[in-house]
Formats: sequence, structure tokens, C-alpha cells
Amino acid sequence: MRKNKASDKPIKKFMPLIIKGVIIIALVILFFVLLLLKNNQDIAEGMSRTVSRAYVGFVGSISNVLPFVSLTELFFIALAGGIITLLIFLFIDLFKKRFIKASCRLLNIAIMVLVTIDAYNFSCEASYNRKPIPLPYYQNEVDRTDYINIYNYFASDINTCSGLLEFDSDGDVKTNLSLQEIAKEVKKAYAIIKDDSYFSSQLGAVKPMMSSFIYREFQITGVTFSPLGEANIDVMIPTGDLPFTIAHELAHTVGVMREDEANQLAFYVCLNSESPLLRFSAYSRYFYLMRGMASTAYLTDAERENLIVVHPGLSKFESFQYKFWKNHDLLAKIGDFFNNLYIKSSGVNEGTNSYNGGTEYTYDPTEHRITVSKYHSLFFEKYYRLSI
Repeated sequence: MRKNKASDKPIKKFMPLIIKGVIIIALVILFFVLLLLKNNQDIAEGMSRTVSRAYVGFVGSISNVLPFVSLTELFFIALAGGIITLLIFLFIDLFKKRFIKASCRLLNIAIMVLVTIDAYNFSCEASYNRKPIPLPYYQNEVDRTDYINIYNYFASDINTCSGLLEFDSDGDVKTNLSLQEIAKEVKKAYAIIKDDSYFSSQLGAVKPMMSSFIYREFQITGVTFSPLGEANIDVMIPTGDLPFTIAHELAHTVGVMREDEANQLAFYVCLNSESPLLRFSAYSRYFYLMRGMASTAYLTDAERENLIVVHPGLSKFESFQYKFWKNHDLLAKIGDFFNNLYIKSSGVNEGTNSYNGGTEYTYDPTEHRITVSKYHSLFFEKYYRLSI
């Protein structure tokens, strides 16, 4: 019996390492299984509509209980703190030649990182390989004789929005609405897509980031962390950008992960909102495409004389946006590098260039007409649906 007990000691000694090793192997296998499932579009679509949606909806409902606390930030602070603590004790163990304990701490770090990665992959990575977003892009041919009417329709609405808003001396929008009140308006505007099963019916929680001053220098306006069902917003960006940013991050919580499509959904939601602040936020992003459509490349000088003059509030805000981000670019290249790396790792080859997806349009000089961008199509959809 004593001999058997003695032989058991090495096994007991290494048992924590064996258990942790098995856990790591299981987590790695899960990672590759999720990766393989994601690569099949039909499976990715099914996962996005079922298990991933149910999970994000569940954790989002819990996160909504604390509307002013970013659980994402708390989670990553705890994760970083835990890893740093384990590393400190790991080096102490190595110094004292406690190699098994040091190995256990190293494996604990690996488990913490892998659990986070797998939770993220399970909650949203499949959505990067979904079918194209089913927005109501206008499909019919638009005659160039309609360009002026379309431009004027939206220019008139910009003037209406600008007349209802206040602007500070720098050109930014002034509002007494809190982040949560703006988020409420954005969520209200999301009702326009509620009947489409492609999207989750449950919007995530919108949270202000305590570390906004850091994200501002990275030029990151928001972060959606699907494992906690949260849309985290950099509250130090221009006020006029807040509605669009909130709508973009919420797009991720309803199952739209590709950045170009999240932008298109955010634009569609804000453009069709009853709120002048939301519509102004949409115009500040993409009205330049309407200007292009009404340029001398497509219209004669005589035709352009019929264009409505746009309220100066829009151009002043656009100028403020440009100066704002030019003054806050301390860590912009670093932020773009890591964001580009992440997006490419998710299967989007364009990386951060994908944010501009859908803005491309071409010009036919013989016919003096454009092959419109997706944003033109969304402008047209609203125009032909509501103006006629």
C-alpha cells in the first residue's frame, strides 16, 4: 500500500497541469470548430439567427440593468488585472524554482484568453459570413431629370433639421439630451426594421465608456462587445456624431457585423427617423454623395440654378468634424492598425477600408448619369416612398 501511495504522488503533483491542459485543448478545439462553422455561409446564417442571437439577447438584457456602467470596460480591466497578477506570481514562482506552480499560472492565463476569444467567436463571429444585409435599396432606374428634385428634397430636410437644432461656436450640435436619451431615440428609429427576421428584435445596451478620452485619441468612436451584449460609445466625440455612432454599434448587436453594412443600416435608420438630430447625423455622414450627384458632372449650370441652398449648419459641422479628428489623432495609426488586423482576421479582406463600402459609384460621360452607390439607393428609396 505504501508503494502505491508513493507512486500516486507524481500523478497528484501534475494533476492540476493535466486538468488545465485538457481544458486548453478543449477550448482550442472549440475555437477551430467555430471557425469551420463560420466558413459555411448557411451554417453561419443559421447560427446568427439562433444560438448567437439568443445568447446576445440574454446577456444584453442583463447588461441593460446597469445602463450607466460599461461591463465591457470592467471585464477587460478585470481580465488585464488578472493576467498581470498571474504574471507577477509566475515570475516569483520561477525565481523560487516552483516550476509546476509557474506552469499552472501560465496555463491559467491561456485559459482566460481562450475563454474570452471563444465567447466572442460564439456570440458574433459567424455574422461576418452572413448573407448580404436586406435593406430596401432602390432598384429602379433613376432618370437624371429627377436628380434636382431628389437633391432638393433632402436639402430641404437638412434645412428643417438645422433650423430645429442649435450649434455652438465651433460648429458642433448642442443638445440637452443625455446619451441614454439619444440612444432611446435611436432605438425608436430602429422600429423601421423590426419585422425583418434577418435582424434580432432585441437591441443591445448602450453604455458610455469611462475611457473615452483614450479611445478618442485612437479615433475609435464605439466598441461593441457581443459576449456582454453591449454597444459602448466614446462620449467625447462630436455630439452630432453620437446618433450615427450609436446606430452603428447597435447594428452589431442585432447581428450585422460587417462594418460597411453596419454603416448602411445606421444610415437607413437615422435617415428615416422622426428626430431632426438623428437625420442631421445621417446627412453629416453621406450627404456629400448627394452633392456629387448634383455636381456639374451630371447637371448643367442652368439646371444647378434650381438647387436649394443648404443651411450653413451642415458645412460648419462637417468642418468642425474634420478639425476635431485632426486634433485628436495621437494614437490614430495604432488604433487603425489593430482595428484593421481584427477586421481582416474576421474574414473581411478590405480591413478598415470596408467602412467605406457602399459609397462607390461610377459616372457614364456619354449618358451623363451615375451608376449609383448603395447610399444613393437608400436616399432614393426614401424619396420615392415618401415624396410621391
